[in-house]
Amino acid sequence: MLYVLYVLSIFSILGTLLPRNDSKHWFVRCQANFRAIYFVLNTILMFCMLFFVEITVFGVLLILLLIFSILVSLKTIIPYTPIAKKQIDDATDKAGDILKLLIHNVYQYNTEYDKLLELIKEQSPDVILLLETGIEWDRATQSLKSDYPYVVKEIRENTYGIIMMTRLPVLEGGINHLVSEEIPSAEMLVKVGEQQVRILGIHPEPPLPGHASTSIPKEKEILASATYLSTKLNLDHAILAGDLNDVAWSNVSKKFKNITGMKDPREGRGFYSTFPTYFPIRIPLDNIFCSETFRLHSFDRLRNIGSDHYPLMITLQLPTR
Repeated sequence: MLYVLYVLSIFSILGTLLPRNDSKHWFVRCQANFRAIYFVLNTILMFCMLFFVEITVFGVLLILLLIFSILVSLKTIIPYTPIAKKQIDDATDKAGDILKLLIHNVYQYNTEYDKLLELIKEQSPDVILLLETGIEWDRATQSLKSDYPYVVKEIRENTYGIIMMTRLPVLEGGINHLVSEEIPSAEMLVKVGEQQVRILGIHPEPPLPGHASTSIPKEKEILASATYLSTKLNLDHAILAGDLNDVAWSNVSKKFKNITGMKDPREGRGFYSTFPTYFPIRIPLDNIFCSETFRLHSFDRLRNIGSDHYPLMITLQLPTR
C-alpha cells in the first residue's frame, strides 16, 4: 500500500508540474488538459499520505509537493468556477441583437447524421460550425441549405474537413489555410441587425502520436488566428470557435487572449467539458472566445449525438448602439 501511494503521488505530481516547463512534446503539453483531474487526485493522495502513512522524510517531501501541486491546479481551475469573476457578463435585458452559434466536431466516421439534423432543427442556431466533415457528412447536411443558404466549406477525408453555414446575411466569407494546406479554417463576416460579427472556425492539429509529435503546429494555428483577428477587432465584433485540441488555460490559449483581448465565456461559469463522450472523465477541448463587447444569454453543452465530442451552443447579445 505504501509503495502504491508513493508511485501514484510521484506520477500525479509530475503530471501537474510537467507543463510548467517549455517542452513542446505532445506528452508534456497534454498534461495541462487534466489539471482539474490532477487537483482531485493530488488532494486524495495528500489526505491518504497524512492519515494512512507513517511520516518519513521522503513522505513529508511528497506531501509538500502534493500541496504545491494542489495550489498549481487550483490556480488553473478557480477561474472556471462560479466563485470567479465572469469575463463575459450576463445579458440583463432584451435590448441588443442576438447571435446563436452551434459548434460540433461531428467525428468523421460517425454515421448518425439524423441526430445532428434533429438537434439543429430543435436549437435553431443562426450560425453552424461543423468539424471533421468528410464527403458523407457533406451529403448528409445538404438538406440544411434551404434554411442556411450561405455556406463556406472544405471537405476532406483526413478528419480536417470544415463546414460553416448561416442564415444571416454574409458580407465576406471563405476558407483560410493558416499554417498548412492540409488543415483549413472557415471564416464569415455576418450581419447581425446593423452590426458586423466576424466568426473564425478552426480545428488545429492535435499534439498526439499519429498527428504531431509536438504542440508546435497547434500553437502556430492558434497564434496565427490571434494575429489575424487582432487586425479586425477595431472594425468588427469577433468570435473564435472550434475544436482547438487545447484547453482555455493552456499557455497558448492565454497568449491568444492576451493578443486579441478576447474573452472566454466559460470563466466564472464552468468547464463545459466536451471530450470524450464515451468516458466519465472529460476535458473542454471545444472552445469559444469572443469580443468582450458581447453579453451572454446562454451557454450549453448539448446532448450526445453520436460523436466523440459533445456539441456546444452559445447565445450572445450584441451591444446596443
